[in-house]
Amino acid sequence: MSRLLCQVTRIRTAAATIAALSLLATAGCGSTSSENSTHSSSGTTEITLWTWQSTINDFVTAFEKTHPNIKVKVTNAGANEDEYMQLTNAINAGRGIPDVVYLDYNAVHQFAISDQLRNINDYGFGSIRGDFTKAAQNNVSVGGSPYGLPISSGPMVMFYNQDVFAKAGVTTAPTTWDEYRAAAEKIAALPGDAHIANDTGDGGFITSMLWQAGAQPFSVDGTNVSVNFSGKNVKKFTGMWQSMLDAKLIDTSTTGWTDEWWRKLDDGSIATMLTGAWMVSSMQKNLSQTKGSWRIALMPQYAAGEHTNGENGGGALALPKGTDDAKAKAAYEFAEWFAYGDGVKVNLAQGGLPPLNTVLTDSDWLNEKDSFFGGQATHQVIATASNDVSTKFEYLPYMAYANSIAVDSIGQAYHGKITLQNALVQWGDSLKTYGQQEGFTVK
Repeated sequence: MSRLLCQVTRIRTAAATIAALSLLATAGCGSTSSENSTHSSSGTTEITLWTWQSTINDFVTAFEKTHPNIKVKVTNAGANEDEYMQLTNAINAGRGIPDVVYLDYNAVHQFAISDQLRNINDYGFGSIRGDFTKAAQNNVSVGGSPYGLPISSGPMVMFYNQDVFAKAGVTTAPTTWDEYRAAAEKIAALPGDAHIANDTGDGGFITSMLWQAGAQPFSVDGTNVSVNFSGKNVKKFTGMWQSMLDAKLIDTSTTGWTDEWWRKLDDGSIATMLTGAWMVSSMQKNLSQTKGSWRIALMPQYAAGEHTNGENGGGALALPKGTDDAKAKAAYEFAEWFAYGDGVKVNLAQGGLPPLNTVLTDSDWLNEKDSFFGGQATHQVIATASNDVSTKFEYLPYMAYANSIAVDSIGQAYHGKITLQNALVQWGDSLKTYGQQEGFTVK
């Protein structure tokens, strides 16, 4: 392998320190291992799955009932960046590499560009590829080749508390960002400390909002990367969001996924969430006081009649290189079952959102009503949101790192020290420097 590619594939993860990162390498720069290549004398193949999904045992139990020749050993190596660092370390060591691993879509790109994932066309993915949404296909593809089986998606939607809207005199869900701001002003006028939304500078949220605005801040062509936060669609978002920040219409003190955040969502202090549709199941588990008050709507648009959307979240099952070939075949069999076979039924039963056209067009699924959302047929909104996702957006090959440092720049904008637009440019400069250090040609 060339020195440049070895440099390129030393992709750092967000959770690692600089000292630890210097130890990371790739499958192509080191040796592989057959440590996991042993098979049972009974003919049973045991594969190792890495995932942080809490309900994974439901899938494993169902799969093993119909596939007695394959046993799935589940390991939780940590969530997101923690798992990615463990995976990179395993590949570097040439041992302990999982046969199949759950990766967020941005991480699929990171590891695929590093030549650390198997091309699943080699296992027959091409025969089922067409049933996945175009966005899902794009999310797992690098250079036109697929490196993961999509199992979840996160089309952006607007969750809103209809009761809070009614108290504020907002009679319909905003369909444009101008209407959203007008609703924000009415909600801010309510007694107490109410806001239409919260945001503390989360990189994933900002990226999704840029995607929804039609922006394309990143482009990747092999080892050539472009980072540009000066485009007109970037400024569409920053201009709109900055005006709301200046007017103090956004809660910038409450961090997502904290107890305080859930409390404010449940007492009406935060009236909307702009996030992936996968949030449905989390809301049902964590919000008790406002059951029946919430509704789902499409994301507001920058001009009436537009239909542009982005994604927030979602991921795939991928097959890392460096594992036993026979186990890789069994791992693909499990991954295909999960993404396209009977695992889809298990996924749907858990409230998941498989990015399959057959699901999004199924009349029973579309017409299913949800009591948590006041009897709304929420899947109809989610299906439309899925179809509206733009496929022009690209991830950086070091997106996990990018998101981890976003708050360093964007956080300043939330404290009034810099404009959001200038904060994004500053973020971009940091990403250019990092990419160059990792062996990419960045402009």
